[in-house]
Amino acid sequence: MFIIPVGNRVDWKRPPLITLLLILINCCVFFFLQGNDAASEQKAASYYFGSDLAKWELPRYASYLVQHDDAAAQPFQDLLNEKNADALVIMENDAVFMRALHQGEIIGAQTAEFSAWQTQRAHFEAMASFTERYVYRVATPSALTALTSAFMHASFDHLLGNMLVLFLVGFLVESVIGKRLFLLAYLISAYAAIAMFSLAAGTGSLLGASGAIAGVMGLYTVIFGLQKIDFFYSLGFYFDYIKAPAIALLPLWLGNELYQFLHNHGSSVAYMAHFGGLLCGALIGALYRVLRPARIQAHHQEVGLENQQQADYQVGMNYLTAMEFSKAHQVFKALLAKHPSDLDLARLCYRTAKHDSRSEDYHTAALRLLNLAARDEQTTQQTHQVFHEYLAAAKPAPKLSADLLAKLAQGFASGGQLEDAEKLAALLQRNAPQHAQIPDVLLALARAHYRAQRLDLFRSGLAELIEKFPASPQSETAQDMLRVVSSSSY
Repeated sequence: MFIIPVGNRVDWKRPPLITLLLILINCCVFFFLQGNDAASEQKAASYYFGSDLAKWELPRYASYLVQHDDAAAQPFQDLLNEKNADALVIMENDAVFMRALHQGEIIGAQTAEFSAWQTQRAHFEAMASFTERYVYRVATPSALTALTSAFMHASFDHLLGNMLVLFLVGFLVESVIGKRLFLLAYLISAYAAIAMFSLAAGTGSLLGASGAIAGVMGLYTVIFGLQKIDFFYSLGFYFDYIKAPAIALLPLWLGNELYQFLHNHGSSVAYMAHFGGLLCGALIGALYRVLRPARIQAHHQEVGLENQQQADYQVGMNYLTAMEFSKAHQVFKALLAKHPSDLDLARLCYRTAKHDSRSEDYHTAALRLLNLAARDEQTTQQTHQVFHEYLAAAKPAPKLSADLLAKLAQGFASGGQLEDAEKLAALLQRNAPQHAQIPDVLLALARAHYRAQRLDLFRSGLAELIEKFPASPQSETAQDMLRVVSSSSY
């Protein structure tokens, strides 16, 4: 059974940095630190069987199995007779025997080979792979390996599955509880998973981020509580989507891990580590709900508002597709009132208002776009296009203020639309001859003429500026420009 929440999108304006960092660390450990494991293991095995260790240790291990009446005694002896390298792997994974070996109970100080054995054993263990050195072993517990093992994986598929789940669930939890607490909860869950695995298994080793990720999943179910979430689930070959309260997933996840543990003896999957992580995450979530209820409520309200706005946006697009422009405009107009800086909504308002060029909504939508600052060349071109459409369509007449005339004239001059810039400049001077922006407009036009190599118009424009506004700062700039051009012409 596989159940995971889906449907929410990452807000890349506030990226889930800790989630992404954890994914990056896990990937780096697997590809760069564990990536050389196979070569290291092969090199170590070659050294082992080329040294005296094989004749000192493996026969003693065979005798140890016989003494303890272990069912594995005969199979191991067969491997030993066949000189099969798997015999070394079996011995190394027997935590009880290896502990006795390291404590000098198998090859004691009284034996002739003890000194040489110590030297060769130390050299062999120094050749161990990264995974062998840092995997968590129940028989030799360590706070360090409990941490490092939570960032290692047994295979690429193991890594891929864990990182996918971490991304899908992690960014949701991080967005609610914040980066620092999210990281702390992740690490605490990793240790809780190790503790539960040790209690349940009693022996063996553990690696992988599954326990810590299970903690994030448990935290998610409690934080989101009764909020209905879209979930993807699969049962064998059957899969589907369902909407259910987030908290409903906790008993399902816990029950599944417990069931799998009880009915899949010998499985390599650490079900009880998952169980421990889930339980720990749920407890952290419950504590957070008690200490920070307002923050959880605020987040849910924000998400609910965003979801409603997305739904409204889709309604507007459906109206637009059906060419019900008036209804679409009312939807986009309401959305724009809540997000006045959203350029896409402003364009949609203009697009849906064009069907009624006499309406006040059309004038408002067109003027909103015309008043936009020239952010880039595309915006400038779109403003120029809207300007021509508005002049041609607006009824009973365009509503261009003197301030807008000045702004458009300068923008068109900078954008190379000189003919329109000149017309707007002339209209501005006729309608508002004392407007404060006229000197700037004339200067912008002169500069545009210079860029277009229209030097006669450049000089005449500067002369007009100097004559009409002799005391302005723009007039001084115009005089300097004329002197520079005149001096460079000789």
